[in-house]
Amino acid sequence: MKASTYRDMHLLDELTQQPHITQRELSKRIGAALGLTNLMLRRLAKKGYIKIVNVQKSRLRHLITPQGVLEKTRLAHEYIQHSLQFYQQIRTFLQVQLAQAAKTGQRRVILWGTGELAEIAFLSIHEMGLELVGVIEDTPEHDRFLGYPVQGLQLVSKLEHDWVLVASLRCGVGQIQQVLNAGEPLAQLILLPIPTLQGLGLEEGSGSQTDADPAAVAVGAATSDSAEAASS
Repeated sequence: MKASTYRDMHLLDELTQQPHITQRELSKRIGAALGLTNLMLRRLAKKGYIKIVNVQKSRLRHLITPQGVLEKTRLAHEYIQHSLQFYQQIRTFLQVQLAQAAKTGQRRVILWGTGELAEIAFLSIHEMGLELVGVIEDTPEHDRFLGYPVQGLQLVSKLEHDWVLVASLRCGVGQIQQVLNAGEPLAQLILLPIPTLQGLGLEEGSGSQTDADPAAVAVGAATSDSAEAASS
């Protein structure tokens, strides 16, 4: 599922709940620039999914139409299907990667991430009989994750480990480079096949070359699809 498609679903859902919401607030809630949000609203109105009504001189109301309700339902179903396929692919990938790690006799793993992907990774680590020695995050939002204290990236070198399993959609090239600069060997990184980690130029064995379902983009897409929104 493309980021723009996910934003359409998110936008229609927000308008269902808050028809009086301002475009500025709406742009913040769907994670898109104000100009792109305006283009998306106009495109959805052109397709008949919403009606834009002037209620005051400088205030608009966005009403979702029956056709828009059907489209929101269709997009939600499509999103669920893509998500299930994506998470199953991640689980299969982890089983293969962690089984190979276990065969080396190097069994100590640091988990990078605290979201849904990290939960799948957490279960996979324990299923494969590996030892989870710590949980790290770039900017920790919680003190603990599934019973483990969440620590910053700078503590990677202080934890005795064999592997760092990166399972965070918020992780990008900059964060990976930060860990590498701290002396983490490239071979010790296990990267999930998600778009935010692709294009890193790592060896095939690291997991960065595995294709993933684009549903992952929907979780935290930061790309700008203004050209697509304008031309649709």
